[in-house]
Amino acid sequence: MATRARRHQEPAAARPTGDRLGLDGIGFLLGTAHRARRRLWEAQLADLGLSAPQAAILRLITAEPGCGIRELARRIGTDPMNARRIVESLLEGGLCESRPDPDDARRRPLYPTPRGRVLAQAVADRARRDEQNLLSALGEDGYESLVAALRTLIAHQENPQGAS
Repeated sequence: MATRARRHQEPAAARPTGDRLGLDGIGFLLGTAHRARRRLWEAQLADLGLSAPQAAILRLITAEPGCGIRELARRIGTDPMNARRIVESLLEGGLCESRPDPDDARRRPLYPTPRGRVLAQAVADRARRDEQNLLSALGEDGYESLVAALRTLIAHQENPQGAS
């Protein structure tokens, strides 16, 4: 019993690695943080009529006109069928258009429409403000450390055998 009480008083960082299971493990905390960030971001996009995945893909199409669905799927970390559904909603909303690729009849690169560019800029402005809020909350060192740790984690998840 005494050990259990003492653990609750220790800061999480001081606990041995073996105790990082369950509700205070990295996987659980990342999932919880992701869901909270997603809810906040969706609320910030609500008046624009975009979901978070739609906003991400619209920003990519605007930043890199001529992208295809496979590239978009890879960049946002989803499968091509999901990316296709998101792109179809953007096409139906008049926010982007596909054009034939003269070099590859199977490929239909995507381009933003003027309305899509305006909306993508509004999303980018909100994303910048949101990122500034995170920077303020975490402080510069905390922000940079978190970004570095997340990049390392992503690289490890993508290539667990290559990580040491």
